Amino acid sequence: MNQWYQYWPGYFKTDWCDHLISIAKAMPVVEGRVGHGGDGIVVDKAMRRSKIRWLPRFDPQFANLCGYMELLFNEANRNAFGFDMKVFHEIQFTEYHAEDEGTYNWHHDTAWVGKTLQRRKLSMVIQLSNPEDYDGGRFEMSGDDCPVPIDSDAIKPRGTVVVFPSFLRHRVTPVTRGTRYSLVSWMEGPYFR
Repeated sequence: MNQWYQYWPGYFKTDWCDHLISIAKAMPVVEGRVGHGGDGIVVDKAMRRSKIRWLPRFDPQFANLCGYMELLFNEANRNAFGFDMKVFHEIQFTEYHAEDEGTYNWHHDTAWVGKTLQRRKLSMVIQLSNPEDYDGGRFEMSGDDCPVPIDSDAIKPRGTVVVFPSFLRHRVTPVTRGTRYSLVSWMEGPYFR
């Protein structure tokens, strides 16, 4: 039976979240961008204010993380989506800081029209921060795209994982105190048909 999302509350334990934050912060940092490839990827502060760090998929220090993520992508797909999927190769560590009113406005993670042979089909968000360490920063799904969006409070606990179709619009509301850390990735596959 198809569903709109799958989630696992507190899947990653506190010490694991601390470890992931620590090793991710050692990677080079860049401004979060918007767009779906090519020259269309730009910094747009009206749309997105965040810092990101790319975690190399085949770096040995991320091997366990990648194994868990692949397991969860496949379990979610088997349970709820049934998409033709191939691989995930990007992991994004995202920082939303209160001093920037860190946010990511309504968007989806895939492009219907594009030059690549693969499309993002499933998106994954892993909540790394303790919810007491920041205000705002709520992950929300659009009720226009998803008739039964996930309760934002259900996925706020540290270590929680949510997987959903990449074509669903979603956002992160502005962070007003502290910093929200998360991991994001996408499972890709051939064009929908």
